[in-house]
Amino acid sequence: MSEASKVAGEMLIPRKQTERRTDRMRPPVHRLILAQLGLTLTIAVIGYLFFGLVGAYSALLGGLSFTLPNALFARHVFRYRPAGAIARTVSAFYWGEVVKLSLTGLCFVAVFKWAHPLDARLYFAAFILVLLTNSLAPLFWGPKSLKLRT
Repeated sequence: MSEASKVAGEMLIPRKQTERRTDRMRPPVHRLILAQLGLTLTIAVIGYLFFGLVGAYSALLGGLSFTLPNALFARHVFRYRPAGAIARTVSAFYWGEVVKLSLTGLCFVAVFKWAHPLDARLYFAAFILVLLTNSLAPLFWGPKSLKLRT
């Protein structure tokens, strides 16, 4: 096969790049997940200082009950390039949210079933504080901090 026919054949068969992963096209959500983990650990240390070991692991479990499902959601949703895989990205958002809410519910059930003794006040306080980081992230990093990088 001649070089010209190879080139012509390659030009006729477009390559699909809809599922190509690329880091520079995804928003930097890893910073938000790391901030949530840091806040969880900070609340756990404060819980240990003021309420002892029960307060520490109650706060740790509360923060992780939100952070871990949120990290799985972010990993699932932002694995595709948005411009090339709009349909997959939208579908991933819906399924990711369903999975995230289900895992959060399972975390609640598991903690209240197996973690005894538990300080429910610290558990819910840590959960709510870590949950608020999603809304407050633009205040800390600016309104364009979690947008796509080009």
